[in-house]
Amino acid sequence: MPRAAHNRRQNMKDSDDLRRLRAEDPYFSGTLAKGLLILQTFVSDPRAHANSELAAKLGLSRPTVSRLCRSLLTMGFLDHDDRLDRYFIGPAAVALCYPYIINTPMLGMLRPAMQQLADRIEGAVSVGVATDLDVVYLETCAHEGGTLKRPGVGAVRGIVETAMGRAWLAQLPPAECQAFLGRVKRERPDEYARCSEGVRESLAQYTRRGFSINLGDTGFGVLAAGVAARIRYGPRRLLFNCAVPGLHWKKSRLLDTIGPGLVQLVGAADRQSGLR
Repeated sequence: MPRAAHNRRQNMKDSDDLRRLRAEDPYFSGTLAKGLLILQTFVSDPRAHANSELAAKLGLSRPTVSRLCRSLLTMGFLDHDDRLDRYFIGPAAVALCYPYIINTPMLGMLRPAMQQLADRIEGAVSVGVATDLDVVYLETCAHEGGTLKRPGVGAVRGIVETAMGRAWLAQLPPAECQAFLGRVKRERPDEYARCSEGVRESLAQYTRRGFSINLGDTGFGVLAAGVAARIRYGPRRLLFNCAVPGLHWKKSRLLDTIGPGLVQLVGAADRQSGLR
């Protein structure tokens, strides 16, 4: 798939985007995309939705949403609460993630080392990939009683909000990085305002440190370090995040202990995969 098509695919949010993409690409399937937009709605808003809510969110007609939801229900991607007359995500959507997770490069070999580091720092070590403006978590190993916000498999966070996302940004060519940050500023102004200073600091220091940091500016009271591995899963780098409760750690320990520990883990993974 051409790179331009790959990027366009990730920018769809409502019917206006669908119309634009159909005009640009004669091979683009609008009907399929509408159904996927319905499923995508539950990523940012996991509660059960009525047809009318989905129609309003996506700019689609209620009859269209009704037909699509009926099809998704029949295939198991949606379930329906008859009492509330609302749809929620179905088990087939969960099953669809499984092949992606089990084929993540090196993940089985990395789990013991991730758990060991999580236990040592009494926090959580995660691996994920970047997609559009977000990172998706593929695995987390956590110390029992460690971080309060353990991101589960499939959790989605903004790239600029996470240390692993900032590590991904640091690997981009400068012009591409600035263009990406411009998109975040336009499309997610609150997120950009909250995180821009931390992003700038991480980008400026990544080469020297070998890792990015997050000092709790996402609002969860969690400190984190992030490293972008050389290992690729398809077109995407594997990204690593190491998080601890801000109440128990200070910036100096993050820089002296957690960041270097994560760099060591990722470096070992790169070497095991044959990358130097």
